[in-house]
Amino acid sequence: SRPFNWRGWRPTELQTVLLRRMAYQYVLTWSLLASVIATIVAFGLLVWIWGAFLDRHEHDPGRIRAVMFIILSFVMVTELSLGACGIVCTKTIAISLVVNLWGGFDALLRFPASHDLESYFSAKQFLLLAAKTMSYAFGFLSFRQHIGKFIALLLLNIWGLPVLYLMALPLDPLEQVADDEYDVDLAVRVWQIAVCSKERRRCIDTCRCWMNRKLVAASEKSDLARLAICAASPQYRKAFNKKGRSV
Repeated sequence: SRPFNWRGWRPTELQTVLLRRMAYQYVLTWSLLASVIATIVAFGLLVWIWGAFLDRHEHDPGRIRAVMFIILSFVMVTELSLGACGIVCTKTIAISLVVNLWGGFDALLRFPASHDLESYFSAKQFLLLAAKTMSYAFGFLSFRQHIGKFIALLLLNIWGLPVLYLMALPLDPLEQVADDEYDVDLAVRVWQIAVCSKERRRCIDTCRCWMNRKLVAASEKSDLARLAICAASPQYRKAFNKKGRSV
């Protein structure tokens, strides 16, 4: 804290100011301790819930990847809200967005592929996480006031997501394999799509196939969803009617 000029102050006034500062430091210390304990408890509860989910869906990497995409999206919304509320500077939010896309999103696209610690993938992930940590350490507009938020962000958002990702990797080495088509760095993939028309067509076809599979799955589970999809897509309605007649 900045030293203040005590000359000209009466002893009673000086004592009152010192007592107020001591009380503020006392409250700050206990609030910080409460934030640390609450963050650790929340992280332990998150790990326990995630472990129970993995035990139930151990051999379903598609479902696990989908849930991790939801978690990453929630983290990104949380961090954007910090910038919108004026708690974190704009540069920090921009760095965080790059790290989440080039780091977390790229890792989920490659899941469940396993990489060695000496690989380019592992080195890139560690450097991105370190850059995100440093950006938040210097990016809070009032770090002393929001130190509890920084600790929660550090444990839950920045370094907690890699823990959940490592927990989700299959124990069987045969399941730790992804298609070579998807085990490519996101920056390389974006560049290929930008400069190669063949890659763009293949990406569009892949997205279309994925969307069709999701629509078929939704229509098989819900009659209301089937009616909505048939009303919105004449092509799907013809395919569904043809399938019904064949049955």
